[in-house]
Amino acid sequence: MIRVERNGEVRLRVINAGASTNFTIDLGNLQGTLVAVDGNPITPLAGRRFPVAIAQRADISCACRLMALRCRSWRSARAAACRLASSCSRPALRSPRSAPRTDTAGPQVGLEQELELRASAPLNAKPVDRSIPVDLTGTMMGYVWGMPINGMEGLQGRSTAARRVEIAFRNTTMMSHPMHLHGHVFQVVDVNGRPIAGAVRDTILVARGQR
Repeated sequence: MIRVERNGEVRLRVINAGASTNFTIDLGNLQGTLVAVDGNPITPLAGRRFPVAIAQRADISCACRLMALRCRSWRSARAAACRLASSCSRPALRSPRSAPRTDTAGPQVGLEQELELRASAPLNAKPVDRSIPVDLTGTMMGYVWGMPINGMEGLQGRSTAARRVEIAFRNTTMMSHPMHLHGHVFQVVDVNGRPIAGAVRDTILVARGQR
């Protein structure tokens, strides 16, 4: 349970610190508002469920109970829950139990919500100086993955300062992969060939078979 002011609005920063699990934040019957991703503000997006892929963060403005649903897999459905409660909350609401197992399997986390996100502070408009194609390769059998550029393993993607670079990920594997830039942010500008003025992030999930 998280203590909050009575009738107050709470901003939660949910961090997916899992090494191999995507989650969906479920607010139950009440609505919340997604206001930032990976620490970067977006045009507010109202909803009841918000996917959070591996290493991503989501700032959600809400005043209710929330549950983290594990992305569905061959394992049994799992979830964790907590409740936002004021000191005036009824006793029955004060001690929610975590739910290590649930009959509700979390949805498959993909890129549907990503298409709806819009940065409130986007990168400055500028033509692309260089596009770098990166294929995500590998197999789940050996759990060995590669990132060849232009089909060549180990090739570096180079750029000079002040140039606008586009990185185009194409996932050829049967597993989703979170792609992260250390110490940098980027703007999502295309999902599966659909141009968007998307969110500014530092981690993007590239779902299996998608771009």
